[in-house]
Amino acid sequence: MSIKNFNDTIDVWIKELSRFNIEQLKIKPDERSWSLGQLYEHLIEETNWYNGQIEMTLGNEKNIDKETSDAAKSLLKRGSFKNKRFRGDPLISEKVKQPTETAKLKSELERLKKTTNEIWAKMDNTSNYGKSEHPGIGFLNGFEWIQYSEMHMRHHLKQKERIENFLQSLQ
Repeated sequence: MSIKNFNDTIDVWIKELSRFNIEQLKIKPDERSWSLGQLYEHLIEETNWYNGQIEMTLGNEKNIDKETSDAAKSLLKRGSFKNKRFRGDPLISEKVKQPTETAKLKSELERLKKTTNEIWAKMDNTSNYGKSEHPGIGFLNGFEWIQYSEMHMRHHLKQKERIENFLQSLQ
């Protein structure tokens, strides 16, 4: 895993954002689905949380003896989520806000990329790495968190495509 994979994937999200205006970003295919803008908001919020988890692991050996689940080991070895749709927790899904402006989403994505690259540089210059707990898959070190973060963004590209197809059907 390198930071290049993360940068390549987030760059796709940044570049693709310019194809849509704020009204398009707020259209939901149906009541149970997110809009494209909510998808962007979700990625920003989650990746910021992952970065916070990485920061907690740097310069210490906290939780170093804790295990990553077998499912997580398999996931990280495979390098991608299985090609299936996941239904999120409706209580969480309902809390994902709609964006207010396209430029704000873009600046948040660019800031996220910059922050993640700064964290990567810290990781490169740190000899002690602890782990922090992902609520679903166990304990991850910083490198695993970045890999997971990139995989999460890449997985959502399929959802983005489904929403885009819906938006094109409206034209």
